[in-house]
Amino acid sequence: MKILLTILLVLTVLFGWTQEIYHTGNEESVDTDHLPGLVLAGGETDNDDAMAWMLQRADGGDVVVLRASGSDGYNNYFYSGLGVEVNSVTSIVITGPEDTESPEVLDILAEAEVVFIAGGNQWHYVDEWRDSEMLDMLNELITNKKITIGGTSAGMAVLGEVVFGAENGTVWSSEALSDPYHWRVKLEKDFLQVPFMEQTVTDSHYNRIHDDGMDRHGRHVGFMARMIADWQMDARGIAANEYTAIAVDQAGQARVFGHPSYDDYAYFLQKHGGPPETCVPGEPLHWEQGGEAILVYQVKGDFEGSGWFDIDNWDEGEGGEWHYWYVVDGELLVAEVDDETGVLLPEKQPAKLKLYPNPADKMLHVRIKEISPDETGKHVHVDLLSAAGHLVISEKRSYIPGKTMAIDISNLPAGAYVVRLTSGNSSISKPWVKK
Repeated sequence: MKILLTILLVLTVLFGWTQEIYHTGNEESVDTDHLPGLVLAGGETDNDDAMAWMLQRADGGDVVVLRASGSDGYNNYFYSGLGVEVNSVTSIVITGPEDTESPEVLDILAEAEVVFIAGGNQWHYVDEWRDSEMLDMLNELITNKKITIGGTSAGMAVLGEVVFGAENGTVWSSEALSDPYHWRVKLEKDFLQVPFMEQTVTDSHYNRIHDDGMDRHGRHVGFMARMIADWQMDARGIAANEYTAIAVDQAGQARVFGHPSYDDYAYFLQKHGGPPETCVPGEPLHWEQGGEAILVYQVKGDFEGSGWFDIDNWDEGEGGEWHYWYVVDGELLVAEVDDETGVLLPEKQPAKLKLYPNPADKMLHVRIKEISPDETGKHVHVDLLSAAGHLVISEKRSYIPGKTMAIDISNLPAGAYVVRLTSGNSSISKPWVKK
């Protein structure tokens, strides 16, 4: 049975419980023919179509929202804002480890047909929920009651078997690729036991650009490399751009919801060509495997969730494109795959340019791997541009393929920049950061 909010507030004063509980809807729970499922949301404004899909799995039952901060922001949205009838919505703000042992929290959870984990900082969830009665209850609901569970941003992060716990804060792709054992790359496992998420690490806000000028693709690959090196897993990854959501049914069909006019994509990554050649502390990740290290299925979202990928067998999908991702000396590269033959399409591979260190302090080292020489066959123009596109350094250097050029950046202010190399009709650009 649901507990009245007023009674809960009195009990909080009397017994020192600190959780905050916000209830909307009926006080008595109901029995329903609910369905199991999983929702992985990319972390910005919630996708209404995916959230409605999630609520429909409850079959008119009870919804519980777990969060580490905030209040009742999901209550009215889930209870009446999506046109799906549910019996109740209860938001529980877990403010410390003691809340995870609260009998009231456990009683409310036990009645849930859907549990949704809000965003925030996933370290709060990992640190405060680990080895708790509440975590045991969640795994019991997932495994035996077969509820639908979902999460956005930090909530999505904790739904894989392996979790980037963010104990030391977020990590940039440049950091994870230049050293997969960077001190911010802290991975956890043995947390939630969600079907189809075995040997899988998730990432959200996938298209978010950090101060290194890179999105989150590279760090996700770094996480997978660590899973292979540390735990000998057949590593997999699932990721969603912001405003994108992935809805997985009981058969493992992962449908992708998003706005068809925007870059609302989901990504399904799997180890393909063998383990990383180099994944050791203090050295750049090298995971090439002939350009076929990681097989990726990229799916565009739409209102109906018509594009999908099967995360039961990991080899079937519709409405997406296959790619190979691989890493050469800390640089993530992408190659398109022919849908019919599975063969690389090398003309789709990007030109090769290596920058290190990234972030850089006093000297930036630039190595050209491939570019057409200028009309003299001897020179390349090296331009450094600010994030706003202003030219801050411009030099003409001798063109020697594979040779490293050192550029003095000691007088530049800290921030994000772009290196642009131009030679003849060819041009290569790549972001970097001055620290």
